[in-house]
Amino acid sequence: MSEITNPYRPGEPVADPAMLFGRQDAADWVQLQIEAGARSLILTGQPYIGKSSFVKHVRTLLSVKARHVLVTLPPALATPAAEGSPAKPRGSQRSDPVSLDTVLAACLEQLLPQLALHHLIPAEQARATLPPTSAAWRTLFAGLELPDDQRLWLYIDDLHHLVNQDLALLSTFLSTFMPILDECPFLHLIFTVNERALRTIRHPLLDGAPTFSLTTLTPDASTNMITLPVRNILRFDYGITRRIAEVNSHHPYYLSLFCHTLLNRQVHDGWVNQRDFDSAVAEILETSIEPFRQIWDEASWVERAVLAGMAAMQGKHGPMIDQEVIRSLQREDSAVVPEVVIEALKTLADRGVLVPMGAISYRFHVELFRFWLRDHTRPADILKQVDWSRLATQLKLSTKKDRAIAPAIASRSRSQNPARRRMLWSISVLLLVALCVLLGGGLFATQYGGLDLPFLRTSAPPEIAAEAELPQPVTFAADNESQTQMEEGLAVTPLPTDPAPPPTPTPALVVARTLPSITFMARDIDQDWRIYIMNADGSGEAALSAEGTDDTSPVWSPDGRKIALVSRRDGNREIYVVDVETQETINITRHPADDWTPAWSPDGSQLAFSSIRSGGWEIYTVNTTCFEAPESCVEQLVQVTSDGNANISPVWSPDGRRFAYNSKASGNWDIYTMASDGSDIRQVTTDLENDLSPAWSPDGSQIAFESKRDGNVEIYVIDSNGASPPRNITNLSFADDHGPTWSPDGQALVFYSNREGNWDVFSTSLDGQTVLNLTETPSRDEQTPAWRP
Repeated sequence: MSEITNPYRPGEPVADPAMLFGRQDAADWVQLQIEAGARSLILTGQPYIGKSSFVKHVRTLLSVKARHVLVTLPPALATPAAEGSPAKPRGSQRSDPVSLDTVLAACLEQLLPQLALHHLIPAEQARATLPPTSAAWRTLFAGLELPDDQRLWLYIDDLHHLVNQDLALLSTFLSTFMPILDECPFLHLIFTVNERALRTIRHPLLDGAPTFSLTTLTPDASTNMITLPVRNILRFDYGITRRIAEVNSHHPYYLSLFCHTLLNRQVHDGWVNQRDFDSAVAEILETSIEPFRQIWDEASWVERAVLAGMAAMQGKHGPMIDQEVIRSLQREDSAVVPEVVIEALKTLADRGVLVPMGAISYRFHVELFRFWLRDHTRPADILKQVDWSRLATQLKLSTKKDRAIAPAIASRSRSQNPARRRMLWSISVLLLVALCVLLGGGLFATQYGGLDLPFLRTSAPPEIAAEAELPQPVTFAADNESQTQMEEGLAVTPLPTDPAPPPTPTPALVVARTLPSITFMARDIDQDWRIYIMNADGSGEAALSAEGTDDTSPVWSPDGRKIALVSRRDGNREIYVVDVETQETINITRHPADDWTPAWSPDGSQLAFSSIRSGGWEIYTVNTTCFEAPESCVEQLVQVTSDGNANISPVWSPDGRRFAYNSKASGNWDIYTMASDGSDIRQVTTDLENDLSPAWSPDGSQIAFESKRDGNVEIYVIDSNGASPPRNITNLSFADDHGPTWSPDGQALVFYSNREGNWDVFSTSLDGQTVLNLTETPSRDEQTPAWRP
C-alpha cells in the first residue's frame, strides 16, 4: 500500500468532497429551506451517519451564492460516554464545569480564521484575542458586511456534545444566537445533532426549526462509494458490490470501514471475489469495532440477551417479529418474561440499535452488527445474568404509575375553576335556545310568509355535489322530473288535489367507486419491492404482496379487481396478475427472458407488455381469456413491434385503438404512438434528452411523461398528436419526478419524487400549484403509482 493512499478513512469526516456520496438530496433540502427564509435548520441522524462529513463539504453540492463557515464543538466538552448518549459519571471526567466562555472561546478559535479567509474581517482581527462573551459575538457579527445577493451559512457541528455536558449550558449557548439573528438578516444557522440528543432539546431557536434526518445511502450511492474510489485499482465479481452494500446496510461509516479493510487486503491482487469478501468480513470482526462496543457497554443485561438472541437465530437475516425473539430466548431459558423482552426491543429501537419495521418486527440497524454479536456473544451465558422476576415487577410498577398519571391530570383539569365551567354551560344553553328560535322563525317565514332565506334553501350541499364528481360513479336511473327538482332545490309544495300519482322513483343514488384507489411499489430499507394499495388521499395503506417477492410496476385492471405486475419471484422478471380480493396470483409470461411494463386494454380483454425474449425489447399483447389456463398464455402471445429499435412501456389510448409507447428509433428514448396492430407509427416527442413513461389522459387528448430535458427529471404534458410544446407540470429543479399517472377525472396527476429526501408518491394539479405528499414515509421508498380507473 506504500504507493497508494487508501481513500477510505473510517471514523473521520471525509477530507475529499469526492468521497461524499448520496447526499445531494440533503443539500437540495438545505438550499430550499434557506431560500424559503428559514434562519435556523437542524440536520440530525444516528451517530456515525456522516453529519460532519456533510456539513464540511455541502458547499460543493450547492448552486447558491453563500459564504460557508463551520464550527465544530470539541469532543472535550462531552463526557466519555457514547456519542449521543446521556453522560455517565466517571472518575476521569473533568471536575470543573464547562462554562459558556469556554464554549465560545473554542468556537471563536475556529470562526475568526474562516471569516478572515472570506474577507469578512481583517486578517489582523483574526489573530486578535476577542473576549469570549455574548456581547463580543454580537459585535463581531454586526460588523460583517456581505453583498445583498449573498448569505453567511454558519454550521454548528456536534451540538450533542453540549447536550451531554449540561442542558442549561446548551440553552445559554443557543440564546447567544437569538439577538445575532435579529440583527444580521444575512445569517443562517445549521446545527447538527444526534437524533437521541435532539429529543431532549427545548429552546425557542430550535423549536419548530425545519429538520432533515440523514439516513443510510441509497443502493446506487452505496455502489458508487464501493467502486468509484477504486475504479482503477479493484475489480469485483458479479454480485459482490451488492453483497458489500447489504452486509453494511448501506451505512456510510461501515461501508468505509469495510472498503478500507478490503482495499488493504486486495490492492495487489486487483480483484475481489466471494472468498475475498468472506475473508474481509472475518478480518473486520476480529478487530475492535468501536460503535458496536459502545452499544454493548451501554446495554442492560436484558438488552444484551435480546441482541445476542436475535443474532443467534438461524435463518433470520431480515426483520424479526417480537414473538420469534421471545420464543428463541425461552428455548434457552424458560423464565424469560415476554413483556420484558418487548420492552427491551422498544428501548433498543429508541436508541437506534434496532430499526422497527412495523408495530411488532425489528431488524438490526446494520447487518454487520448481527455478525459481530454472533462471533462475540453467547445467549445462554448472558441469560444467566438477567433477573426476570425483578424486571417483570419493575415493569408492572412502571406501567401502573404511567396509568395513574393520566386520570390524575384529568381529575385536576376537571376540578379547576368550577365557576368558569358553570358560566360556559349557561352561555351554551342560551346560544342553543336562541338558535332554535331563529331556525323555527326562519322556517315559518319561508314556508308561510314567502320569504327567500338563502341559508334555509334545500339545494344539495357542496360536499354532495363534490361527491357526485368522484371518478366513475355508479348511478341508478331516476325519473327526469324528480331528478331536476332535486338538483334545483325546489321548496316544499302543497299537496296535489288530483288523485295520488304512482310512487315516485327513488332519486338518483351516486356511489363513489370503492377504495383503495392507488397501487404502487414500495420497499423498506434493505428489503425487496412489494406491491401496496392505498386510498386516494394516502390513507389505508396495505401490502398486497408478501415479503421477498420483489414485485414492481403494478397496474389496475379496468374493473379494479386485478393488478398486473412484474415480479422476480421465479428468478427473472415475469408478468403476473393478482386478484386483489382473493390474492390468487398467476404467471402469464413464463419465459426465461425478462418481461416488463404491463398495461391493460380499456375493456380489459388484452394485456400488453414489453419483453426481450426476441433479443431486443419489443411490445407484445395477450388475450386475457388465457388467464383461466395460464400455461396457455405463452402460446397466445401476439408480437406488436419487431423493428429492433427497443420498444417498451406500451399504454392504450382510452378508445383502445392506439398505443403510446417508448422507442429508441431516433437514437434516444422518445414518445411514439401507433395503431394497436403496430401500424401507423407517429413520433410525439423529439427532444435530445430521454422522454419516458407515457400516460394517456382519460379523454385521450394529452399524454403525460417524464423527461430530463430541463436538467433534472420532470413531469410534462403534451397534446397526444405532439402539435404543441410540452408543459412542465412539476417544475422543481432540485428534485427528480417520475412515473406520471392520471386521475380518472383527468384533473390531477400522481407521480413519485425524491423532493423530500427519499422516494414518495405525490399528487399534483395540472397547473402544478397544488402538490401533496401521499405517503410521507422517510424510512420507505414508494414508486410507480397507478390510479384505479
